[in-house]
Amino acid sequence: MNEHDFEFGAYTDFGTLRAAIVGSAEGLALPPFNPTLHHYNDEVQAALKASGDRPLEIFKAMPERWEKTAVQLAALADLYEKNGIRVYRPRPYSNEERGYLAELQPGASLLYPADPVYTVGKHYIEVNIRRAYRRKEVFPLRDVVAPLLAADPDTHHVVMPPAQPFTPSSGGPGPYLEGGDIICYKNHLFVGESDIASNRAGTEWLQDYIEPFGYTVHPMPMKGTVLHLLGIMVLVCEGVLLLFRDELDCDLPEPLRDWDVIELSEDEARAFATVGVSLDNKRYVMPSHLGRVGEELARRGVEPIEIEYDSVSYWGGCVSCSTHAIARDP
Repeated sequence: MNEHDFEFGAYTDFGTLRAAIVGSAEGLALPPFNPTLHHYNDEVQAALKASGDRPLEIFKAMPERWEKTAVQLAALADLYEKNGIRVYRPRPYSNEERGYLAELQPGASLLYPADPVYTVGKHYIEVNIRRAYRRKEVFPLRDVVAPLLAADPDTHHVVMPPAQPFTPSSGGPGPYLEGGDIICYKNHLFVGESDIASNRAGTEWLQDYIEPFGYTVHPMPMKGTVLHLLGIMVLVCEGVLLLFRDELDCDLPEPLRDWDVIELSEDEARAFATVGVSLDNKRYVMPSHLGRVGEELARRGVEPIEIEYDSVSYWGGCVSCSTHAIARDP
């Protein structure tokens, strides 16, 4: 072990969690409305339309909502620490960072550090989010992770080629790859693809980079009504997964074909049943008020740990979006 109480690297989404970065509500400002922001709820979309061509600063526009968001993120960090997990929080943006790519899409968020980066094995990968206002998130996260990478000679710090500049509403060729679309099981990576997040160019880049290290990448086309693969599927322990099958535009990949699938309704998927975090292969942190899902997990020996997370999920993500695992046991 290094001077930290964990070793950098993540190997399977339900391996025991040792260290994570938890998001922050600091400086949250959502971009001016355009049609690609349809994953936001109706109330947020209306507020964005009303703010015109300026980003909506949440602390000023919705102070109570902002405060509750900050409290729930702190409660998640506290839950992890009580379970022996080392927690890091990103620093606020500098003024220069806040202006980064603003000509493409102004705005700033640190809520969901699982999306702009991905850790698999000893590889720390800065990926490309389709929404340009979120690409600056890599900078505060880099400050957290750089000392950990420097302390471990076996790590790799990889930056994906930048996405070709396009205005948010026109899509562009990318390559786009988002952490919320990647699920890791041992040496398999399952990658969601759609017209609203990761695309085939992103998957192909990941294949080119990671497969020489012994990984297999499995593209999983989606219909594009849910933002990420993690919005419809999660591996909670060996042989058990939660799945909202209707959103998939493919069969389950071969490594998962014989798994015990807990089928979800659309309502359960939209309530973020799959967007939880496994502390290990026996405990799954998930948003509250999903009674049946918790019962199904308990029947299979997985304890559901329910937390109030409605203020964080109001902005379109949930527990796993605001948790970037940087150390998980194999």
